[in-house]
Amino acid sequence: MTARGRHDVLVVSSYKPLPARLLADELLGRVHVITEPAFAGLHGPRAEVTTVADIDDLSAVCDAALDILAEGPIDAVLTPAEAGIAASGLLRSHYGIQGIGYETANACSNKYVMKRTLAAAGVPVTPFRPVYRLDGVPAAAAELGWPVVVKPTFGGGAFDVVELATPQDFLAFAEGPRAQRLRERRTPLLVESLVEMAAEYHCDAVVHEGEVLFAAVSRYHGPVLRSLGGFVGSYPLPEGHPDRPAAHALLRRVLTAVGLRSGVAHVEMFRTADAILVGELACRPPGGGLVEGLALQYGVDLWQAFLETSLGLAPTLSPHSADHIVVNSMLPARPGRITAITPAEKLAALPDVLQVSLTRRVGDLIDPDLYSTSHTGVVLFAVEREEEVPLRLAELAQLYALDVAPVPGPAEPGGAGHGTGKGNDQ
Repeated sequence: MTARGRHDVLVVSSYKPLPARLLADELLGRVHVITEPAFAGLHGPRAEVTTVADIDDLSAVCDAALDILAEGPIDAVLTPAEAGIAASGLLRSHYGIQGIGYETANACSNKYVMKRTLAAAGVPVTPFRPVYRLDGVPAAAAELGWPVVVKPTFGGGAFDVVELATPQDFLAFAEGPRAQRLRERRTPLLVESLVEMAAEYHCDAVVHEGEVLFAAVSRYHGPVLRSLGGFVGSYPLPEGHPDRPAAHALLRRVLTAVGLRSGVAHVEMFRTADAILVGELACRPPGGGLVEGLALQYGVDLWQAFLETSLGLAPTLSPHSADHIVVNSMLPARPGRITAITPAEKLAALPDVLQVSLTRRVGDLIDPDLYSTSHTGVVLFAVEREEEVPLRLAELAQLYALDVAPVPGPAEPGGAGHGTGKGNDQ
């Protein structure tokens, strides 16, 4: 067991830094960061920053880490988002640093390896095929059967993920700018059968030394891919919900399949007419205000658990459940320069609002590329019964207003965020 105390760490991440409260945690000593040049200023004044051209260039990250290790030992490697998870696993395996090794990290971030690993373990997933150039999509889709979903094998946030219903849809898509972005990616693509969902869930868990210490199953307000720019969010399923036992059982099968014995897991699942299937998973906390909502519901801080398990420490948990359901809703974003937005105090005046956090203000630029956690803020509110959620979301939608002015030309840095591909930054 690793001793508590101060630990020197290496953070491997591009667009998403560790939360500021973790960087200030008493468990951390020196903090080194490997990131990309565009994001060098995001990681706080105490971080010692090294840049590489591409965080997913495993050789470049290993070379940069070697220079850092030459200055002194590193106790742990932390990666808060999809970008860099595979690289961080390689660093641990390659340089003998404790924590999640390359095989597990790759299975938690490379969507083809992920699906292949789960399917081999008998975990139910949608049919899939890898392709190595965009032009290979029609043949894979014909084999699977249209319609399909196409996504990069590495990435998060539903960025560059597209639904294609027919070969004609593919031809139209292939002529557009999103197709060009996929062609420019130096990563394979994954083609999956499009399955209609009756409900979409996420299961967030803390596991240590093979034991699941905490797990919560939450339902998204609607299919995430079709809700981009809208009221994306979720709420924990109440006790007694019929899908909770099956989701918990699937979670354990997923953790076993990918070999995740200590860490924080975010597993996306969905119910069809016939079964619950596993969509994707990641070995980090979710984004978009979901951590805050689960903390209010269960008293569990997933970021603190992530830090502790990353350091090889037993997480300090004392789960309990509030006597109401905490609903999390991100406020919709639209591309452009914000000219007006509903003030936080007006949103906070809605009944049973627990917390309002606005992340954008008048004058801010929202990037044209929306992804699953694109928002202008997060509202957390309480309901007594699951059936109340749609009505309360409708009240929030009626009150919330966002006006934007179009901005010509390419978006400037620092808009609504920087996406990298669905995976799973939700």
